[in-house]
Amino acid sequence: MEYEYNCSYFQYNNITPPNIGQQLQALGKFALGVGIAGTISTILLITLFIVNVFTNIKKSPARRRRLLCWITSMPMVVSILSLIIFLVPRAGDVCDIVKQIYLPFVLMHFVDLVLLIQGGEEGVLNDVVEVHAPLSLCHPPCCFFGICLRHLTFTKIRLRIVKGLVYQAPVFQFVLIVIMNVLDHAEFLEKNKSDRLYQFFAALNILAFMFGIWGFNILNGALSQLLRTKWKRYILRTKVLSAFVVILKIQNFILGILIFYNVIPCIVPYVSPTIMRKTIDAALSLLEALIFGVLFYLVYQVSDITEMKRPSKAGMLDTPSTQRRLLASDAHPTATVLVKEPTSQMNPTTNTYNGMTYTEC
Repeated sequence: MEYEYNCSYFQYNNITPPNIGQQLQALGKFALGVGIAGTISTILLITLFIVNVFTNIKKSPARRRRLLCWITSMPMVVSILSLIIFLVPRAGDVCDIVKQIYLPFVLMHFVDLVLLIQGGEEGVLNDVVEVHAPLSLCHPPCCFFGICLRHLTFTKIRLRIVKGLVYQAPVFQFVLIVIMNVLDHAEFLEKNKSDRLYQFFAALNILAFMFGIWGFNILNGALSQLLRTKWKRYILRTKVLSAFVVILKIQNFILGILIFYNVIPCIVPYVSPTIMRKTIDAALSLLEALIFGVLFYLVYQVSDITEMKRPSKAGMLDTPSTQRRLLASDAHPTATVLVKEPTSQMNPTTNTYNGMTYTEC
């Protein structure tokens, strides 16, 4: 079967997406090669993720492990979803929605991890006040549109607004994508360049992601000086994560523009331009997931002893259980607490204290 650019056949006929056999038949050797290579790369990424969990993430403090699992799983999840989209076009809509929502969702977890390492909102505010760190809004992508305010004062409200910019991206994009697909199936909306309602929702979707990545860059730019000593390779980890997300999003956006201008071909009678766009995006995403999956495995390794050290005995005095024990001892002032350093068991010593005889072990 040959590629064609005259795809009017799909405009005048209600054609369902091809099944697995029709997809492989239409794409021929290209589908076979990408399918085999994608399966191997996906298995490799799953293996790297499992190894990373048991060799690196397990060494991190317990409260960071869940967030690190979410972050480092992104290449593996993208690869799995892209492989399904490529081989099973009828599942393309659902998998594409999950993939587009998963990307800003991981950015949100990265912000949670950063704030956790920094000691929460109060820890961030205390540290930025000590070092007089300014809050700069001059970060991409919104700085390209003239939003470039510098040297703002850090406040709790402004910090929460920046967090909110990151948190709104997955939620708002999920709502928009679901609404668009529901309206499309209900035939109130048509995914083409002449439909004004579709253009409106698409513009909102782009703005939601732009403000999300903008808030992500603002927060990481403000905390980069503080986290360099607390989390080794912090800047490198941030850049690798944001680069992967931005590449996938821009790639999807460019392919969406190309399909509107009839640049993407079709294969009559099975593969429409819409299916071809998702197929191309899935094939590219498989390659990108493999590259960034290896980078994630290398970059997110525990590289510093401070990343895996457990609380010292002195630090444990701040725990609620220890405080309760101390309060309990204060409630009984007549009680006598005796603390003896352990000695060798080979030479027991007999002592007398308050009329009682005891033996050291």
